[in-house]
Amino acid sequence: MGNNTGSRAYKGNILYSKDKDTLISKENSYIVVMDGVVKEICDQLPNGFPKENIIDWGNHLILPGFCDMHVHAPQFLQRGVGMDRELLDWLNTYTYPNEAKFRDKEHARKIYSLFADELIRQGTLHVNCFSSIHYDASEILFDILEQRGLFAFTGKLNMDQNSADYYIETTEQSIIDTERFIRQHQSDGNVKASIVPRFSITCSEKLLAGLGRLSEKYGAPVHSHMCEALNEMKICKELFPDYKNGAEIFYKNNLLGQRPTIMAHCIFMDDDVLELMKNPNCMAVHCPEATANVNAGGIMPVKKLLNMGINLAIGSDIGGGANLSIARGIATTIQHSKIRNMFDPQWEAVNLKEAFYMATRSGGRFFKNVGAFDEGYYFNALVVDDSSVCSDDMTPVERMERFCYAGDDRNIRMRYILGKEVV
Repeated sequence: MGNNTGSRAYKGNILYSKDKDTLISKENSYIVVMDGVVKEICDQLPNGFPKENIIDWGNHLILPGFCDMHVHAPQFLQRGVGMDRELLDWLNTYTYPNEAKFRDKEHARKIYSLFADELIRQGTLHVNCFSSIHYDASEILFDILEQRGLFAFTGKLNMDQNSADYYIETTEQSIIDTERFIRQHQSDGNVKASIVPRFSITCSEKLLAGLGRLSEKYGAPVHSHMCEALNEMKICKELFPDYKNGAEIFYKNNLLGQRPTIMAHCIFMDDDVLELMKNPNCMAVHCPEATANVNAGGIMPVKKLLNMGINLAIGSDIGGGANLSIARGIATTIQHSKIRNMFDPQWEAVNLKEAFYMATRSGGRFFKNVGAFDEGYYFNALVVDDSSVCSDDMTPVERMERFCYAGDDRNIRMRYILGKEVV
């Protein structure tokens, strides 16, 4: 290992995904980290390794930080409200009035600070989030995510049609503000500017085309919703009769797969859409709690998409979801797949290895080198103390599973980003 003077070694029970079918478990082992980057995992440290550079977490679990790949930051205080409504009714009754409040910069600063605190508390160190249509509030969100050290994609939300008069923008101003936002945030930091059309119902063809040109010009990633709910898809077809489906609307306007593209929900995808989503630049985000709460009319066929090689991740979708815990999202993903299996038995239920992979390594693929502990990956990690609920005969994998089903943020003893403690 050469000179170990600047290295740190973190001892514990180490778990991470190699791929969707392989979960690596290293009991009582060390992760050796240099400058925030994983160098190796070993059973024993070499003679002479500085004792003061060993952080011994005993029997605790060491896991990769979670990835929440679809969440609405301004809906943080909207969690658990209006859950008896259908999607479009819920948006008009609760969401748009709530998001309109972010014209007030002080309100934005307060809520986005709480949002970032809760992400970290729940062990989410990598996030892909919507803001509101307001430029200043979007700047505040970007700055807060950066200040807290999170890895993130975020951008100014776009919507120029089919919204309330108090919460809408013109096509031209939406494009101007989006380009300004992207230009302002062209940097090598861990927070990246993205292009964020809310969904096709609230974006005109002219706006989508303009955003597609910006994505191409600046190489900016794209984040939106697609194929989410039956009523949404019906209206989408009425608004865009010249397109075969919702995916084609994005694809033909340069917003699907030409650059990294993260699409939430993706529940109702026909064969044409599935072919587009097999592009390695595309990712579909499963949001199980929100799917149930807002009644999308179906459940993502997660096992089918995994078997097809489509990139998948998990999202909390706050405020459609009511909890920012991606650990809980792992459990809910498995539960929902079992329910779907009852009605569509050709696809087996998702297993723990697959769901954990979605929440970590797969979810982190567009951030590069996060979500696992391979050599060269960033040491973005959680230390989980489950001593109050585990028994001596449980394996680390079983303990991780119990944490996802029965634990909470109180079990997370430490969070590291780039090898530094996050407090």
